[in-house]
Amino acid sequence: WTWNIIHSSQAIGFETHSGIQEKLAEMIKQTVLTKKPNAKNFRIARLWTESLSDTKVRAVFAYEFSEVVEGNENTEQTVEGEAVLFREPKDETNIDKWVLQSVRTTNDTVTFTEGMIVTPEAAESN
Repeated sequence: WTWNIIHSSQAIGFETHSGIQEKLAEMIKQTVLTKKPNAKNFRIARLWTESLSDTKVRAVFAYEFSEVVEGNENTEQTVEGEAVLFREPKDETNIDKWVLQSVRTTNDTVTFTEGMIVTPEAAESN
């Protein structure tokens, strides 16, 4: 059984998984920096892919960044999520093309580096 796993060819090879991860990491970074131009210290904390079928890949990711919000409060944000990609049928170029079918975030965490003070008076000062 182990010999068969090691010596069998996979429908989706290592290079394909690596390429998907690289492109997805760059896309996530560009999207975050476009939507949050004040974001600093961006990093991909976790990114891995798994084959769901010969034409379908699931990517699981987490990224982190810091940002200054109202009142010059520093925050550290962590976002986790997953994406599903489908392989398009090959055309005359014979190049694998993967289409990002869906992306969803599953967990967003915001950590304030210094505690914020919330008082009832602050809420009434409209």
